[in-house]
Amino acid sequence: MPTERFYRLPEAKKQIIREAAIKEFARVPFDKASINQIIQNADISRGSFYTYFEDKQDVVRYIFEDHAAQLKDYCESELNRNGGDFFTMLDWLFEFTIRQLTESKEMIEVVKHVFSYQENTSAFGIEFGCKPPMGGIKPEESPVQWLLKRIRLEDFAVQSEQKLDTVMQLGMVSLLLAIRAYYQNPADLEAIRTRYRDTMEVLKYGVLKK
Repeated sequence: MPTERFYRLPEAKKQIIREAAIKEFARVPFDKASINQIIQNADISRGSFYTYFEDKQDVVRYIFEDHAAQLKDYCESELNRNGGDFFTMLDWLFEFTIRQLTESKEMIEVVKHVFSYQENTSAFGIEFGCKPPMGGIKPEESPVQWLLKRIRLEDFAVQSEQKLDTVMQLGMVSLLLAIRAYYQNPADLEAIRTRYRDTMEVLKYGVLKK
């Protein structure tokens, strides 16, 4: 992650560096992305870059953590709006993410380029059995602990932290798979939406007769 020196920069300067990095990661595959080009785009010195970041993976991790922190705030607002309904929040999150990707073609390219590079899928935990990053959550607080404070627990037949953690992981992995399917085949949005909602129905209600 970025150094304290980077976080002490004025917000406008951080935004310039962030946008310069996004421009480069959208331009070419991750392994071909150039730190020199990011430096040039941001109009900073090479020395300054290395006082802010360790390497280009550090930069891209910051971009995604920054997005995750913003997304966490949006999710909290949605949970407040819908009275703590976890599955309504997941449906909203799918539509919100699709809208963001549609409006920001550059970020679609960044996602494609970054996660087509195998080392990054492991580094960011985007694989089965791993929790997706949720920026803005206190280090001592897990994502499920964060959710437990905000969702309507009486909706769930299971209430142990371990089982709710499993539900959360299944929901988020399903969301990530749906989003990946969308940016691979945007024309299939309706089929992807239907499949995602069917998956959420199965997760919500199960498949066995009571």
